[in-house]
Amino acid sequence: MAYKLKQAEAYEKELFVTQKVLEWRPFDPQSYRDYALALEDNGQYQLALDNLYKVLTQSYTRELADRDDGIEETVIMEINELISKYRNKLDLKQINPKIITDLPVNIRVVINWNKDDTDIDLWVTDPNNERCYYSHPETEIGGRLSNDFTRGFGPEQFLLKKAIKGKYKIQTNFFGERQVGIAGPTAIMAEVYINYATGRQERKIVVFQNQKENERGGDNGILIGEFEF
Repeated sequence: MAYKLKQAEAYEKELFVTQKVLEWRPFDPQSYRDYALALEDNGQYQLALDNLYKVLTQSYTRELADRDDGIEETVIMEINELISKYRNKLDLKQINPKIITDLPVNIRVVINWNKDDTDIDLWVTDPNNERCYYSHPETEIGGRLSNDFTRGFGPEQFLLKKAIKGKYKIQTNFFGERQVGIAGPTAIMAEVYINYATGRQERKIVVFQNQKENERGGDNGILIGEFEF
């Protein structure tokens, strides 16, 4: 529900839903991240920063720490995006200065999903027809994919600091889940950013449900979208 509300720009309702999820699942770092990003959508930048930073600083069980290893890379991007845009409105005294830096990129893609014990892969194919994905996480033009999350809720993130001109294709591949599907198909939210944290940032959100016939989608994957840079 929160994904659809974000996509529809119903930000107050998105905030209400993500706050409820945080109350119900305070042990998942994704709960704090989703709530923080909803706070940012609602202009509550200090609270957004504080909750993003909690992802990095609070304690987790060993199982959750192993499951979500690498989420820090995505959260540090989001912390620095907030600081780059709203530094004069933020109190940074509690933030470790070692993680504060300018991290602008031409292209950023993030996927999130709503079921635990689920493995969904992000694929990004650049104009040279080189695909960045879990077994090929770095490309010749500088594309980089974050850790492959094979359990949990993601997120997975693709970054490209200096994009070349041409068409980019974004896909997901549903690799599998380890739970009974009584809740229906897995919901996936993809956030696509152009000129992230540059002052000229554009965001597009796509929300869809995985279709079982595309499970283990092989070489085709599920097309999220294509765009020209």
